Amino acid sequence: MVESIKNIANRAELLKSRDRDMDSKAATSKAASANAVSKDTVEIGSAVAAQKVAQLADNPPVNMEAVNRIKDAIASGKYPIDLDQISDALMDAYRELKS
Repeated sequence: MVESIKNIANRAELLKSRDRDMDSKAATSKAASANAVSKDTVEIGSAVAAQKVAQLADNPPVNMEAVNRIKDAIASGKYPIDLDQISDALMDAYRELKS
């Protein structure tokens, strides 16, 4: 009887140590993969971001000629406004958000 109690205790300790080993291995691999991903993302993201900011500073992606033409038309009251088209677009956007 004493022998079987020792075996049960030993098995319980063995299972606990296996669980701890598996947990620590999982945590280590998870942390390593998270570090690898964040390093790659940060390095690539900052390099790309710096290039894009410089590119946008040189050439903004806005057609200023068209913007000025529309501003002048609005200021003179000659810009056509279709309220039905605007309300349809708003309702479509609402329906899309709702679903």
